[in-house]
Amino acid sequence: MSLIRPPTASGRPAPLRMKRPGERRSISRSATRALDVLEHFGLVRRPVRANEITTVLGLHPSTTNQLLKTMVESAHLVFDSRSKTYLPSPRLAGFCGWIVTSFGSGDSLSHLVRDAQSAVGDVVTLTTPNDLLMQILDLAGEGPEREAAERGLSISVFGSVIGSAYLSILERHDIQLLAARARIPMAQVPKILDSAARIRAEGFADGPTPDGSIWSIAIPLPARKFPVPLVLGYAGASKHVQPRRETIYSHMRDAMARYIS
Repeated sequence: MSLIRPPTASGRPAPLRMKRPGERRSISRSATRALDVLEHFGLVRRPVRANEITTVLGLHPSTTNQLLKTMVESAHLVFDSRSKTYLPSPRLAGFCGWIVTSFGSGDSLSHLVRDAQSAVGDVVTLTTPNDLLMQILDLAGEGPEREAAERGLSISVFGSVIGSAYLSILERHDIQLLAARARIPMAQVPKILDSAARIRAEGFADGPTPDGSIWSIAIPLPARKFPVPLVLGYAGASKHVQPRRETIYSHMRDAMARYIS
């Protein structure tokens, strides 16, 4: 089992830290909404009307109107008065080109997540480290706990399967520095280093949640392919996952091979 759960001073396993997007005091709703608008354009790839944005984002019409007008005035969107539709402006072309250069064209990572999920079922996620947390960037499917996964959700690097997969791509010194920042007891660091080395050799991390009901599998994506570390993860009911762990891992690897050259 490759799940790392360092104990507290009492010797009991430390609880996993988890943060949902709406729980953060620093979050700016207006900024998030503007980015959600741009993401929607990327999904539909066509001009859209204000009522569509209202429906998709679940906003009040007056809030949508103010948001879109602001984005037009800042030249991030343009408005076609004849069709009464909005679309991204050429101002974003450089940004879009850079994203394609960094992460590939054709929504390859999004397709990877959805392809893997169609093969293995349950829920598949794409995560990246954010300080001492792993944050969900994208996901597909629905796991045993319907409210457990959402984009933006963050969970501890130390103590989670996806975090264990991430640690496996780091150098020993970098793991030790992270462990010190996370205040992991020194006596537990050798176990963490050994686990990271084992995951590196096996190619994947796996293990249960603290109550044993859910089993996760996580595979780090090739580190040199992307500007940030990425981990492909899977979670399902333990009783269904354990008998087919190797099959799930194989399907996930096959999906990676199709979208990451």
